[in-house]
Amino acid sequence: MGIESRKVQITGGSTYIISLPPSWVKANQIKKGSTISMDIMGDSLTLFPNEKKKTEITKELEITGNLSNDMLPRILVSMYISGFDTLIVKSDTYISQDIKDIVKKFSRLVMGVEIFEESSRAITLQNVLDADSFPLSTALRRMIMNVQLMITDTGKAVENMETELIENIIGRDDDVDRYHFYIMKEISIGRYEGNDTIFNLVFSRILERVADHAVNICSIIKELQDFDQKKKNELLDYLSYSNDVFQRATTSFLGADLKTLNQIVSLKADILDKKILLMKKKYGDVAFSGIVEEVSRIGLYSTDIAEITMDRYVHKNTNIRL
Repeated sequence: MGIESRKVQITGGSTYIISLPPSWVKANQIKKGSTISMDIMGDSLTLFPNEKKKTEITKELEITGNLSNDMLPRILVSMYISGFDTLIVKSDTYISQDIKDIVKKFSRLVMGVEIFEESSRAITLQNVLDADSFPLSTALRRMIMNVQLMITDTGKAVENMETELIENIIGRDDDVDRYHFYIMKEISIGRYEGNDTIFNLVFSRILERVADHAVNICSIIKELQDFDQKKKNELLDYLSYSNDVFQRATTSFLGADLKTLNQIVSLKADILDKKILLMKKKYGDVAFSGIVEEVSRIGLYSTDIAEITMDRYVHKNTNIRL
């Protein structure tokens, strides 16, 4: 039927109404008292008769031969991001236990996907999460809190060399990935189409990368038997500084003025200067220089967060005052 325009009217002083196209009303047998359902996705609003269900998206993935260990997990994540209600992983012969294990791990990695049915030749997965009950803004906030805590706990792990804490931080990376994939999916399927969409996507990706650097630091210290206290203190000072920049940047993403954001962006030079100073020392220690590099990435990504927050602010406001 194409796009039609309707003027918005107000009734009762506070209720906004629009008329429905007669052709659509007749085609769908709408009568007085009929119920119309609404699907709200960012800036768009889709109407459909309550008697009609939204089209269910079913996708199939056929396994035809041997796969590398990393290919199937990547394809499954890509299919999740593309959006589906039902996903059927099938084979003409049988699905090996290795493939079953990968599919089960995938269902635990992403949000809202459960294995519904399983046979020797097929595994059926369904998306059971009602996205309306878990909006993108909530996913972003939880992702921020997770990564903030990971960086803070990484400092404690470096200081105390606690094996249990190190393993805990490494395991939390899956939680961050889970939020990142969910945000990518929601944006990919067009559920959120507001002015913030591209900035939210970039921000989510940066958070995922920062979490990876925390994991890299933990992976390095996990292999160390001992750590010289002088070197440890220097690393802790640098990590504390980068963590402070990260905390300020992520907090500012939720709302800050341009001057504050610009101050955070300006710290990039200081982060690099501190890195160069520590790299000159090195102490002939590969682990030390490796951690310095990872910490610098956390600090630099933090300034990137402030930059995209500035971009978002300018994009949303037509009148800028400095």
